Amino acid sequence: MPATLFIIFKPAQKRKTLLDPSCLRDIALYTKKLNDAVEGIKQLNLSKLDTDTPLLNQAFSIVYDLGIFDLHTYDTKFQELLKLDFFTKLTPYSGSLCFLGIQILAANRIMQSNQFPKAQEYYQKRCGIIINHLRAPITIVDSIKSEKGYKLSGRLNWASGYKIFDTLVVGFHFQDQEMQAIMPFIPQEGCHISETDETFVANSMNTVHINLDNYEVLEENIISAHPIGFYTQQKSLSKTIHFALYALGVGAIETLDHEDFKEEASQRLNEQKANFMGSNDANEMDLIRIDLFNLVQQIITTGMILHGGSSILASQNLQRYYRELIMFNSNGLNNTLKDLFKGSFLD
Repeated sequence: MPATLFIIFKPAQKRKTLLDPSCLRDIALYTKKLNDAVEGIKQLNLSKLDTDTPLLNQAFSIVYDLGIFDLHTYDTKFQELLKLDFFTKLTPYSGSLCFLGIQILAANRIMQSNQFPKAQEYYQKRCGIIINHLRAPITIVDSIKSEKGYKLSGRLNWASGYKIFDTLVVGFHFQDQEMQAIMPFIPQEGCHISETDETFVANSMNTVHINLDNYEVLEENIISAHPIGFYTQQKSLSKTIHFALYALGVGAIETLDHEDFKEEASQRLNEQKANFMGSNDANEMDLIRIDLFNLVQQIITTGMILHGGSSILASQNLQRYYRELIMFNSNGLNNTLKDLFKGSFLD
């Protein structure tokens, strides 16, 4: 499986640097936790993690209990590199698990970056997110001011982790602001949860739709308020999907026996990693995502051809990687990305 991530840092002045012994111990401890998680997850029936919700919950608990989702406790300078290590090690075992990981890591980061007063309380819970609709050009969830906070109305699609997550970070509009708040992930007054969707991948994530009808969130549970469009701007700089796509490529390469193909695939994949790790330009990151997706898709499908007919067996990883590739790349799409993908095909 994927090798340990080696991290090289330059010291910063007038602050605790990554070369400090305490920081190096933190990194080593996180790596050990990841390795312990891998050993625990390997004991599960991996072929059923995509379809069995209680089993996925068990895998999630292994990672959660080890504190692996607590990236917000580390220096922000190397959270991204630790996140890359997280995806590289765990995605080859379960994309469903890592998709939930994307959400809890994002929820914790949102609370941290907005200095949410109740963050410490909610760090102790399993918190997902339902905020991608904030990228839509129209209001999906609107609100009115109430005596205790805000009353929300609208439909939230694709809420994953039902009966795994305790709470959700929910996004909504109020006048000219987009806001985020914490809500329990349970049926309650003004909050109606649909039956779970049947999906061709990650069925174990229990993805549902939530109808809000004057659902009230308390003022004390408001995390942030920013001008409309703020989330779209922040999301465009995220590398999380790049990490997941890269990790699937790493997992696919590990399944192969053809050394010439493995060597070439590894070289091309590492070139793409260098590209997304070295970029902080939103437009460039979109283009890199397209190239990375196309490369990993080619690696997986070529690997399936080399493996032959056995690739379609549920016990084989490549067919799962193919489905998870579509799952991860379908996340966070906007019209700009859709047009870029179409343009890439037409060119």
